[in-house]
Amino acid sequence: MNLLNDNIDEKQRLKEALEKAIQLQVHRKTDYPPMNAQLSGIYSELVQLRETQKRQIRKADRVKKHLDVIILDLWIAANYSESPWRRVSLNNNDYSKDTRYRKIFLKYDLLKGVLNDLILLEYVADSKYYHNPNGKSRQTRIKATSKLLSLLEFDIKKIDRDPEAPDEEIIIKKDEKGKAIDYVDDIFTNQMREDLKTYNQLLRTTDIGTDGIDLRYKYDPTNITVKRIFNGEGGGGRFYYGFWMNMPKVDRLKLRLNFEEVCELDFSALHPTITYSLHGLEAPEDSYTIEGCDRKEVKKAFLILFNCKSRKHAIDTIRSEFHIKNAESLLRQIENKHKAIINSFYNPGFGLHLQHLDSWLAENIINTLTRKGIVCLSIHDSFIVAKKYELELRQIMEFVFQDKFTFKPLIK
Repeated sequence: MNLLNDNIDEKQRLKEALEKAIQLQVHRKTDYPPMNAQLSGIYSELVQLRETQKRQIRKADRVKKHLDVIILDLWIAANYSESPWRRVSLNNNDYSKDTRYRKIFLKYDLLKGVLNDLILLEYVADSKYYHNPNGKSRQTRIKATSKLLSLLEFDIKKIDRDPEAPDEEIIIKKDEKGKAIDYVDDIFTNQMREDLKTYNQLLRTTDIGTDGIDLRYKYDPTNITVKRIFNGEGGGGRFYYGFWMNMPKVDRLKLRLNFEEVCELDFSALHPTITYSLHGLEAPEDSYTIEGCDRKEVKKAFLILFNCKSRKHAIDTIRSEFHIKNAESLLRQIENKHKAIINSFYNPGFGLHLQHLDSWLAENIINTLTRKGIVCLSIHDSFIVAKKYELELRQIMEFVFQDKFTFKPLIK
């Protein structure tokens, strides 16, 4: 029975890992001689394999580049990601058309040939028959094998961005179902993109120190640039993808910006505070403090309230996602305390609007600091800077909020 349960658990873990797989990152390169020597050794094995099979190596430099990209990214996936798997398309059409969200860099024939060789050499494992959760399509997942990983002695700090790789789209728009959609640029998207490029360039030239944090199997420290994602009709717009965004605060405070200690300030109860201001009212000193309720549970419930389509939907979600048994009682007490804004609850459209407003705040805070040459790491409603800039950050956060919403925010 235990063996059966172990097999079920293993299948479930595999399924979860396959679902968490992200797209193969194609911009990796290294100029570090010891790592290049290891990559060249594997390339020599690939050449020998093709000679044995009487297959020619055409465009040797480009074949080597494809091999390097695959191995470097799979090594990072195995060591610094939640899932060791990467998604890779084996559909030729995906490599023949340049679109807003897919920039051609790797060539289909070269990628497929190198990938097949690495599988034959038992350096890469693939999962050809992975089904999307909707069951409609098959997507290939690949990962480094233990045989490959045992050969590699890499240093993540020696992996750089290939300057020849095209820049990815950093302003992303999605429909109501979460699918990325094309759009026509206007003066607003163009300005946002330019601002974001300037910010990302500042991040690229910043030493974001992680020596005090255990990154293995959790965070990829090469993810130091961000994108903005808009949802539905003008909703959202938040900043995503910086590796620090998934860290608990205790780890974030161990970061270093250009070798200096950091501080983090955040807007307290931001969405309730914004909602009160939109009603022309000043928010309570702490919207999450309700007598007889666990503050952490109240805060979790507020994450749901504005985004669920009905009260029942909110109760069911609080129970299933946060495992709060007294969800209905908790919701009733929140409604009683916040009667003044209750008509904004259970309104997903308003929830997206709140995300758009908090992204507007973040945009203005980031842009103000960037113009001053001050590095800032954002996590939606909180901001990390070097400690010497703490007062300046606080003043900018207060000014931006009051300029938009009239009332003074609570910052902690």
